[in-house]
Amino acid sequence: MKELLQRVIVALIAIPILIYAILEGGSWFFSLILAIALLGQWEFYKISSAKSINPQKTAGYLISAAILTGIQFGFYEYYLIPFLILMVFIVFISEMFINNGSALANISFTLSGVIYPAMFLGALLLVRDHSNSLTDEKRGLFTLSIFVSIWVCDTFAYFFGKQFGKHKLFPRVSPKKSIEGAVAGLLGAVLTFFLFDKLGEINMPLIITLISGLIVGIFGQFGDLVESWFKRDAGVKDSSAILPGHGGILDRFDSLLFISPLFLILFLLWT
Repeated sequence: MKELLQRVIVALIAIPILIYAILEGGSWFFSLILAIALLGQWEFYKISSAKSINPQKTAGYLISAAILTGIQFGFYEYYLIPFLILMVFIVFISEMFINNGSALANISFTLSGVIYPAMFLGALLLVRDHSNSLTDEKRGLFTLSIFVSIWVCDTFAYFFGKQFGKHKLFPRVSPKKSIEGAVAGLLGAVLTFFLFDKLGEINMPLIITLISGLIVGIFGQFGDLVESWFKRDAGVKDSSAILPGHGGILDRFDSLLFISPLFLILFLLWT
């Protein structure tokens, strides 16, 4: 009962903030993405400590913040790749002087922590505020539909799986998830995009609406499994306890991280 109350309170506070930031865009959405990315990176590095790995945390945070800031202010077109190459050089050289455990593991986790939360979410930042496929208002509604479809997908998968689930989806990674629940989640995600497109008058091509639902319904659930796989490998239950009753940032936004680059690819192909 206490955990349920915590979940409700956190949801009542967080959801209005999320919706406002998504629809408003600009500095609001950038601040939201930056917070999710850096907190998710902190959790990712925290998980690594359970494997006795020592990533260069400060370097990782600074690189991630610089990447997202560069995307927000339009520096990504010419400066992002040279910047990333320079940062990788610095991380490699720094590790020789730090000499704290396995250099290969430390460097791998340092850079993975930049790619997985930060660069993946940077793709969503491009979709929301730097895409010419839709007007600003429509991009806000479309981005909101991504978040809502993930919530609907998770909800459908949980309740249908609990009620009708008989066949395990991926027991080695997540023993409780079922194929029946996954199919229900997929249908819920597709339905959400169709409803947003019609009710919000986003006016996307039918194929884009369908593909968007498939991205969330299929790859969003894979994102959930991937994060579960990370935690199982490290032997931890939640990525953190930063969201009372919900676990950590990675626990709540694992699907979003995984599908953000796919939506960027979709928008690039669309335009």
